Amino acid sequence: MRKIAIISLIFLLFAGCKKDKYGNLVHKIKYTSAKESKAKNKGKGIAEIYYTQFGDYITSVTPGSFIGNFDMVRIYGTTTSSDNHPVFMTLIQPNSTDGNIRYADFSGNAEITVTPTLCGPFVNCNDDGTGGCFKDDATFKLLQVCLHNISQVINLPVQYNGVNLSQFNGQYGQGQYSSDSVKPGNILTVDMYPLIGKISDTSQFYGHPLTFYFGMTNNTTLYSSGPSMQFPTSLNETPNLDMPYPFVWSNKFTEWTLMSPTKKETITITSTIGFDNENLIQIYAGADNVPYTSDDIIVYAPNFWDRIYINVTTE
Repeated sequence: MRKIAIISLIFLLFAGCKKDKYGNLVHKIKYTSAKESKAKNKGKGIAEIYYTQFGDYITSVTPGSFIGNFDMVRIYGTTTSSDNHPVFMTLIQPNSTDGNIRYADFSGNAEITVTPTLCGPFVNCNDDGTGGCFKDDATFKLLQVCLHNISQVINLPVQYNGVNLSQFNGQYGQGQYSSDSVKPGNILTVDMYPLIGKISDTSQFYGHPLTFYFGMTNNTTLYSSGPSMQFPTSLNETPNLDMPYPFVWSNKFTEWTLMSPTKKETITITSTIGFDNENLIQIYAGADNVPYTSDDIIVYAPNFWDRIYINVTTE
């Protein structure tokens, strides 16, 4: 019995020391509607381009309120150890019912603190079992963001006061819309689906979240048709995961390495998700090519997915 007790005590001491050698992680997400602030893009903004199928261009508008609704945010990587073990952190859980987590106020520059779910070789950092960190340093290479919807308030030109816009009378996906309900006066309050429904490349998003993958590519591309695409094999996911169509694969992400926090050390990870919405809304004269009439078209600017970016900092 004495041998068993001594062995048990040694095990407990070893386990305690192993846990005590790790510090704490704090995870934050910031949202912004500002331009990307990287030095290479500073001051450039988004070059304005136009559609040709909607009649004459009238003007562009920046939404006043701009709020996203996320289905999931997850980041993938591998440990830096010799086995390159696959790891990932889920910052926003799929189908989360926590409105404080799911809804992102881009226009209000909101900031939230999240407790991620870790997958891979990890240890719990906090006494209550929340949080956690990976046992080994890990390099994160790919970020997945599933965006269910975006709601915006748009101050249209005053000439639209009293104009019933036919674009907003009808069904988009599962939603039924009417101009009178979404546009009292010249203030348009609407989600993203009527604004992308006229754009041929994005109308298929009705039945799916707008999914973005950031990283591990040199370009930003919309993949709008096909069965699925496999994850990059270098992530070592087993079985290898699929990237189901439709999705956007963006190069606006720089891989980064998370160092395991040492004892009494706290590392704060801040992921900034930006959606540059300056002049995002474009207005066209429609089929009759007469401005400020009922057949005018209001849409997101071309290649609007290029406006979304991710920056990660640790301190």
